Amino acid sequence: MLLLKKKITHEIKAPASEVPDERTAVADFSIMQQTTLAQVNSIEFPFVDDDPEEYFTLKLKDREIVLNQFDGSILSEINSPASASLTTLSLNLHTGKTSIIWAIIIGIASINILFFIYSGFGITLRRRKHRIQNKYKAAEANYVILVGSENGSTLFFAGSIHQQLLAQKKLSYLGELNGYTSFPKAEHLIIFTSTYGLGDAPGNASHFSKLLASIPQDHPVKVSVVGFGSYAYKDFCAYAQEIDEQLSNQSWAEPFLEMHTVNDKSPVEFTEWVKKWSEKTGLVLTTTAASYNPTPAGLHKFRVIARTTVSGPDESFIITLQPLKSTRFISGDLLAIYPAGDHRERFYSIGKMDGNIQLVVKYHQNGIGSEFLNALTTGATIEGRISASTDFHFPAKAPAVIMISNGTGIAPFLGMLQENVNKTATRLYAGFRKETALTNGYRKFADEQIKEGRLQSLQLAFSREGNQCYVMDLIKQDADFFATQLENSAVIMICGSLNMQRDVEAVISGICFARHKKQIEDYKKNGQILTDCY
Repeated sequence: MLLLKKKITHEIKAPASEVPDERTAVADFSIMQQTTLAQVNSIEFPFVDDDPEEYFTLKLKDREIVLNQFDGSILSEINSPASASLTTLSLNLHTGKTSIIWAIIIGIASINILFFIYSGFGITLRRRKHRIQNKYKAAEANYVILVGSENGSTLFFAGSIHQQLLAQKKLSYLGELNGYTSFPKAEHLIIFTSTYGLGDAPGNASHFSKLLASIPQDHPVKVSVVGFGSYAYKDFCAYAQEIDEQLSNQSWAEPFLEMHTVNDKSPVEFTEWVKKWSEKTGLVLTTTAASYNPTPAGLHKFRVIARTTVSGPDESFIITLQPLKSTRFISGDLLAIYPAGDHRERFYSIGKMDGNIQLVVKYHQNGIGSEFLNALTTGATIEGRISASTDFHFPAKAPAVIMISNGTGIAPFLGMLQENVNKTATRLYAGFRKETALTNGYRKFADEQIKEGRLQSLQLAFSREGNQCYVMDLIKQDADFFATQLENSAVIMICGSLNMQRDVEAVISGICFARHKKQIEDYKKNGQILTDCY
């Protein structure tokens, strides 16, 4: 707090001209006997003892008094200006001078500052650890490796090959697919990419197709494509296949190997490609599977403090995890777990509830992640890592928020509602198959949030009973509301299955065009439509 101090100026009209024969002891001054030490800020003594024009200046909490040094009579008295009081208040607030409790609070806050400095430094180091660093520029590289990855896991495999090439004094360059450009000295172009959504490009590859079409290489380049995905999804390595087809139409691209796929980041399957590429190039690369087994970093321990039960497959359950040490996360972040104790990881959307992690999990028989979580009992501990999802947090400045989910996608929204302390106008639309104990629990929670002003309304769709409709039907019924809210800068958040996302976006797209002659992409670019679907 910065305050300008106003100087007090005393006007003493008739100072004594002579030194009296007798002087009163300072302790016997009337004002001194009436004033407690707690009221005193400071005392200024006369510079010369026998000079009538030298005085005592008594600075109290609320006023300043000039005293005759011989008899203690008051020569001038002026109340302190407001700025002086504020200055004193500022000093007390910043130092805890007047209250031991406040001093303790300030002390704890000071320790927190040290913690934030430490944790911020740690975050910076972790980010730098995963940052792409190149010894050679793209324009001088003979080996160009480009990566498409949503959460960074594919980068591990690309980085392993990149480092081995550098160790053999090869001019290797590692970059993202969105960084595709002209590579004048490239002999090999290797692409490692995952698939996001329904066969879509991951975030750092969203512009690759346009770049590839507009920037042809001016000489023949040998190309190899490796796709990463999971057989659990029907669009297994679909984006890698798309890239492979696009490259086949480029006159400068010479296929070096057939497109190779890797399921669930399998080191064994990856080494199959390494062996073929190594043999054909004559370069020696390690073909030991263990060399490509990424070790999870930044793991935290969590204790199971609550969970619901399921009676059969395809039912959902809630599991609540308590961090065993200070861990920073908010609703919308992801928790990665390693149920098989190996490289395979499974992600779940986090709902932050009372400082704990709450997950809504659909039980899949023989599913690695859900089987593991479903077998946990209260008190058990597991390890996992938090993956920040900065693109799917409750918006801080939106005038209104519309949440849309189905199934387990409701998890982060439950936490976001509890975090909606500013009481932003929010509606929640959720779709389920039928009424269950969980959906009844969601209703009860929503009623509490409505009373607190954090939620305006909850609308549920049940496809197998009740209103027998889907969440898309609820959106159609409120088409005018959605159209108005989008034009008023509201934010729509979608979480759940990819099929639901596709259908919901189709409905919203139709509303946008019918009401405003706009495309849904216009609102996406504006940050008004956020998604976290799987």
